[in-house]
Amino acid sequence: MIVFDLINDEAPLFIKGVKLLKKRTLEQKEEIIGVVEGNRWLKESQALACVNRLHFFDELDAKKIDITSEILRISKTYDNFNMYACDRYLIEKPRAYQKKMLVYTYLFFEDLFSRGVNYYFTTGIAYTYNLVSFQVAKRLGVKHVSFYGIRIENRTAVSFDVVNTFDEVLECYKDFQQKEITEHMYESISKFVDRPKQPNYMGNAINSSSLKFIFLKEFFIRFKRYYFSNRHKYDLFTRNPFLLSNFRFKKIIKAKNINFFHNKIFDKINYKDSYFIFPLHMQPEASTLILSPFDVNQKNTIINVSKLLPPNIFLYVKEHKSALGQHSRKFYKELKKHPNIKLISYKENVFELIKKSQGTINLSSTVGLESLMLKKPAILLGNVFYNDSGLTFKVRSYEEIRKTIQLIMKKSFHVEKYFENYNERLTFYIDCLKKKSYPFEFNVAKLDTKEKVMAPENITEFSNCIKKIIGKR
Repeated sequence: MIVFDLINDEAPLFIKGVKLLKKRTLEQKEEIIGVVEGNRWLKESQALACVNRLHFFDELDAKKIDITSEILRISKTYDNFNMYACDRYLIEKPRAYQKKMLVYTYLFFEDLFSRGVNYYFTTGIAYTYNLVSFQVAKRLGVKHVSFYGIRIENRTAVSFDVVNTFDEVLECYKDFQQKEITEHMYESISKFVDRPKQPNYMGNAINSSSLKFIFLKEFFIRFKRYYFSNRHKYDLFTRNPFLLSNFRFKKIIKAKNINFFHNKIFDKINYKDSYFIFPLHMQPEASTLILSPFDVNQKNTIINVSKLLPPNIFLYVKEHKSALGQHSRKFYKELKKHPNIKLISYKENVFELIKKSQGTINLSSTVGLESLMLKKPAILLGNVFYNDSGLTFKVRSYEEIRKTIQLIMKKSFHVEKYFENYNERLTFYIDCLKKKSYPFEFNVAKLDTKEKVMAPENITEFSNCIKKIIGKR
């Protein structure tokens, strides 16, 4: 049996891709089902046989499950961690509701995966249910497959865990041999460095004129599904359209306010400064919390890191374009109280900042990958795919950050000398990343990325990827 997660944002791509796969190549004897929840993709999912997670929860309600006993069993059975804080929706609920949802989710996947499931395909790990599905899949021998868009040529990589390890890429990289590096491989990095591009999702951030119609259309779709489709009490993903619109409206107002006071809030760049770059992330951002359990509070992390820097070194905190309006002016003011923190506008070119910096410090951003390509030290507080290159400084404590900064600030330090065969290894890693990823877009299938994600050629390549993974068994 093959199971597809149809709860996530990319469910429409999953549905279209599976339909195409079944039509073209998949053996008819292979049972395929989708896991649905709520009303979000109810109409679209009718194209596949589906099991509704929330109907199973109703059955558990009738059985009057002992939640306390189940929590104890789960704690002893699974290697779980921080299952509540990583979920932006669940964390807002009362404690009793959180515990019940966690228990019910474990019981659901234990029941589902015990029916002879071979593969479970899901999105990048971003919610409690993703973490639970992985833990249960690991215990019951189910192949747990998640997808992550990467910065290289709009390709997508595959992971079989929850810490952003691209297994196929890593397997390729293990075969590194210096003599195999070609001039063509070097050209890939040169092209990336010479022609920097923003991630697609960042291009969506503030183009409000182009998004007004889309937001309005989405509001009425959500309104219908929320109020006229028998919303379930355990449904976390069919969100209240008024609350969602209110959140977006407040974000737009704050963004306009920040832009109005732009020159007062953000500092001017002085390239004579010695500085490290710390890029701000979206928060709450579920995948960031999972990939970087270092500290779920960015503000505290930034302040603590700034205290580890020598007095003559600045921490350039660069705002994230997509997050503009998420942080209040009070948030910025509290950071600017610290004399060696400078706030850098989202408008500034991050490539130029990296080139003149001492290095980058970040949670789970691709800024670290850009740092590697520009031959600058990358200090990572979380689990990101390019850690597998062996060319980053992966730290696990503030003490390790302090020691790493001291090392980098030595006059004799140079990243190309510190890591043996730095250029060759980076070149080979990027080549593996290209070879062992797939040529389709897997960004969020909504708003102005939907057209590209749902294009026939993108669906075909996604379908080919599924076929290849299944064909390896």
